[in-house]
Amino acid sequence: MRPRDVAATVFVTAVWGVAFVGLKEVVAHGPPVTLAGARFVLGGALLLPLLWRRAHAVAPTERRVRPLNAREVLLVALLQTTLLYGLGFLGIQRTTAGASALLLNTNPVMVALLAWPMLGERLRLSSAAGIVLAVGGVATVALGSGLGSPVGIALLLAAALAWASASIVIKRMGSVDLLRLSCLQMIVGGLPLLALGIVFEHRLPHPTPATWAWFAFLVVPATAVNFALWFRLLERYSATAMTSWLFLIPVFGVLSGAVFLDESIGWRIVVGGLLVVLGLVLTQRQASREEVVLTA
Repeated sequence: MRPRDVAATVFVTAVWGVAFVGLKEVVAHGPPVTLAGARFVLGGALLLPLLWRRAHAVAPTERRVRPLNAREVLLVALLQTTLLYGLGFLGIQRTTAGASALLLNTNPVMVALLAWPMLGERLRLSSAAGIVLAVGGVATVALGSGLGSPVGIALLLAAALAWASASIVIKRMGSVDLLRLSCLQMIVGGLPLLALGIVFEHRLPHPTPATWAWFAFLVVPATAVNFALWFRLLERYSATAMTSWLFLIPVFGVLSGAVFLDESIGWRIVVGGLLVVLGLVLTQRQASREEVVLTA
């Protein structure tokens, strides 16, 4: 990778890591499901001008992709936005930012598990070892620690499972325009969250100036800018090469939770985090052979 692209990749993962602090701050001052929907409807809308520009540009032959259909967009939207961020926002409300970053980013391990029955991909020994290590890491972080309630931990793991399911669906879709898919599914998946929040939460946000700043950070850098950068990088490098960098997100998430929210980094978060990251690396070795797509 070129140094400029390495810097862009580190920037993207750092922003997504710090976003867990933003999520924690935002849901503390407003209805989580409504705010999750607003974030992705606005973030997807900001990407529409970029899609219009790409639609009027001539794509190189080697990058030709097939058109998306409405059913594919709807399925990915429900899994990767409605369920992932609906459950994720509710889970983050009940756990620390550091624990949220670790638990939600167990996604690659779940992809390795789901790829076996859903894609017929044999589970290699390294992936099985990685799954065992990651489960042990999650247990270390979750059990007997002050990192969040059992309900919050369960919600985050369910959100990670929804993310992994979306990754499998995208893998089966083949060659499609990932930026277009990402933009459309954010809007389509964000609208149900917005509607559900308005109907059921019956709670008005009480934002502080800091809350507004964090929400703007979530919508612009952490959603619109980051997705645009990420998919530009995916056009230059393989999915496996890029998803290997996503292991930095929980690291940045834990560190930013300590810096911004004074969350303690005890032995459980250190040992459990190392086990999770090591498990992710081992499962990624199978992904490097299979080219399983893990969307950001």
